[in-house]
Amino acid sequence: MLPTPKDFIFMIIKGDLTAVERSISAGMDVNVNDGTNTVENGNTALMWAATEGHLDILDLLLTHGANINAQNASNYTALMFAVESDRPPIISRLLDHGADIHVCNPYGETPLMVMARQGQTDIVRRLVDMGAALNATNKIGDTALYLAAERGHLYTVKVLISSGAAVNTANLGGWTPLMMAAAQGSLEMMTLLLEHGADFRPKNRWGATALSEARNSFRAPQAVELLMRAGAVE
Repeated sequence: MLPTPKDFIFMIIKGDLTAVERSISAGMDVNVNDGTNTVENGNTALMWAATEGHLDILDLLLTHGANINAQNASNYTALMFAVESDRPPIISRLLDHGADIHVCNPYGETPLMVMARQGQTDIVRRLVDMGAALNATNKIGDTALYLAAERGHLYTVKVLISSGAAVNTANLGGWTPLMMAAAQGSLEMMTLLLEHGADFRPKNRWGATALSEARNSFRAPQAVELLMRAGAVE
């Protein structure tokens, strides 16, 4: 007797490979969903395997024809669930099988943006090599570079810059990567950005500059000195 789709999904969430194998052998459709959004657009078995990080079950589902680019009602795919759950082995396997890297979540974030924010440098490098849009922005204007800089991921920023990412793109609030790094007193990040052409002159929507933000950072003397050596003035 076949399990219900929801019971099958629960087996996957628990990581019960044997039960999942038995169900598939009995004829279970690997593309069933849990019906949480609509009957047609719930979260699929593959999405749950990706979210929970069960690589063995993910491989089994893919081997039996799971639709890697199926979307739920919020346009999430298995890859987007994997990146938001920070599952590098799952992400790598999905990329191996041709997952669409240009999908976006409801906030306009691509897998590259999410991985940049989480500092997953190796995945970022792979996505860039696969043609991910370097300078795409989310709904508030953040780029992958901005998101990485905001979280202090120096090596991720290095990879993005070396791949050609624009360093001066401001988000909708007028914040640039340098401005954010200055506000945080992140001296290494500021140095890296300045060395690659970051402009200290822009103002955000509140009239603040990198220099004024640096003055309020916990490393104010060093951050201000760094910017003034680069040419910033009051």
